[in-house]
Amino acid sequence: MNKQILDVVASVSMEKGVDKTIIFHALEEAISSATKKLVDDEANIDVVIDMSTGEYKTFRKWDIVKEIDESDVFQILESDLDGHEVDEGTASKEIENIDFGRISAQAAKQVIIQKVREAERSKITKKYENLVGEVISGQVKRINRDFLLLEIEEDLNAQIPRDQIIPGEIFKLNDRVRAIIKEIVSTPRGPQIILSRTDERLVVQLFTQEVPEISEGTIEIKAIARDPGYRSKIAVKTYDGRIDPVGACVGMRGSRVQAVSNEIGNERIDIFIHSDNPAEFVVNCLAPVKIYSILVDERTSTLILEVEEENQAQIIGKNGQNLRLMTHMIGWSFQVLNKEQFKEYQDSSLVEKYDGLAKRLDLTEKEKTEIVSKELDNLEKIVDLDSNMLSDIFGNEKRATELLDKANELLLQDAFNADFNDPTMEEDLVNLNGITNEVLSALSSNNIKKLEELAEMSVGELQDISDTISDKEASALIMEARKPWFE
Repeated sequence: MNKQILDVVASVSMEKGVDKTIIFHALEEAISSATKKLVDDEANIDVVIDMSTGEYKTFRKWDIVKEIDESDVFQILESDLDGHEVDEGTASKEIENIDFGRISAQAAKQVIIQKVREAERSKITKKYENLVGEVISGQVKRINRDFLLLEIEEDLNAQIPRDQIIPGEIFKLNDRVRAIIKEIVSTPRGPQIILSRTDERLVVQLFTQEVPEISEGTIEIKAIARDPGYRSKIAVKTYDGRIDPVGACVGMRGSRVQAVSNEIGNERIDIFIHSDNPAEFVVNCLAPVKIYSILVDERTSTLILEVEEENQAQIIGKNGQNLRLMTHMIGWSFQVLNKEQFKEYQDSSLVEKYDGLAKRLDLTEKEKTEIVSKELDNLEKIVDLDSNMLSDIFGNEKRATELLDKANELLLQDAFNADFNDPTMEEDLVNLNGITNEVLSALSSNNIKKLEELAEMSVGELQDISDTISDKEASALIMEARKPWFE
């Protein structure tokens, strides 16, 4: 029997390429399972095989307790430990090894087969865990309503779920398909390789394979946004001034970009130069459409573009596709306005700016009118005025001095807010898109330290805390904080 065990382990290990230790453990579990069926299905059985000789011992184990729970057969009293080995609260006693009959041998065989299959699958999928994000090719073996099954190597399949297939794609049995390895998921039947053809990384990897300058690191893909099957936008950059990164990715007569497009269902691909400046980035992204002016609203992370009316629809794209892709790439939202709308926006923004300044300085309507007429739209311009000019604007020297002191106090407060740091504040709140140090300081002063707490606030409540924030800015921040609710 001992020699048979060693022979079985050696042959299975060689045939399946599985580590001998795994097979020994499978045998131990198999013998344990067979022993339970013959001794007591409720018993806690442990089998230990000597891997050098093939000899094995069988032990029955109990938990040591002072008082037995009648419903628990795995317990033993401290007073009944004669003849038992004790180890950290557990008692064990060697019992007779079972004599394998036909049923026991069959049960053992099933356990061994199962364990070896699990080990084989684990060994193969472990290889692919290091390839997540890489492109792989496979042959279609099965098509059903939920997924496409590809054979990526002998006896190893991977799935492309329906929602990871490019819209409109149709495959037939035995077709060769390329896809990105999206993830390895655990299932009751073992690890399963999940592929994707809609993942942005597929486009990146296809360009890496098609464009030598990318694979060599001379050109870098800095950002990508994709609407699978319809359009992709890619921002590229190079630190070698002799290379045109866009031209290199497009290729001679468009050969390189066309090769990638053909692989992903003739998806349209726009390539342009990346920039860390969001305004310059969007100009590159929309070229050759002319943009007359760009307003940058850092509070709400919004770019307001002035374009010809006839270009508005083109920039927005069908069902807003173009704007969605740009927002995803650049991380800023957009408003696309014609000349008339842009002027109205500027006027309303200026009114809002003067209203905010007047509110901070607690100005009367007459004083507010004066600062508008003198184009004093920030605190710095007010404190830079000489005393005579201040007295003329605000009526008398006393009022001018009072407002000058208030303006200097607010500038100091703004400088403090700019350097604001509260280590107790939740990181997601500190890094919230569009939030300023001034607002963070106001929230911190009112003991609001979590993103969820901001999300639960109303516009009015936020304005009560931060008196310089407008309705639009407060609304934008609260909606940004609520985004996780809808994910």
